[in-house]
Amino acid sequence: MGTGKVLSLYMTMPDMMRSGHRMACDDIECDQDGIVGDRDHGTGEQKILLVSGKSYEIIEEAELVLDQGVLMENIYTDIDLYHLRPGSVLEIGETLFEVTGPCEAYGYLYAFAPELPELLKGKRGLFIAPVMYGKVCKGDSVTIIKEA
Repeated sequence: MGTGKVLSLYMTMPDMMRSGHRMACDDIECDQDGIVGDRDHGTGEQKILLVSGKSYEIIEEAELVLDQGVLMENIYTDIDLYHLRPGSVLEIGETLFEVTGPCEAYGYLYAFAPELPELLKGKRGLFIAPVMYGKVCKGDSVTIIKEA
């Protein structure tokens, strides 16, 4: 079992703000519908993207320069979690999440660098869903509770 730390948090603002604007946050509140206040909250999507520092290490090793957040993550952590399968459970802050699967959307990454989708294949991020609701704060611990 591994333990890591939340390095940053992001959410996408709803249309009533600046549509599609991604905002860095100090904390997020999660419930059965995803991240409270996020554009996708309550839409049935419930997709929260967890990205490991490993993704940005791969980008850096390829000598590409991209700002953090470009992978559209909601939660960015320093622990490599890409070995986890659907059904695995994580505790992040006061919230429990279940891994629902890997993020396999790579198409938009071509705009940053043609080789980026291939470099990140299998390491773009994990979709997670809250199963016990609460708050996640920047600096919180990330703990693998169960590996599926």
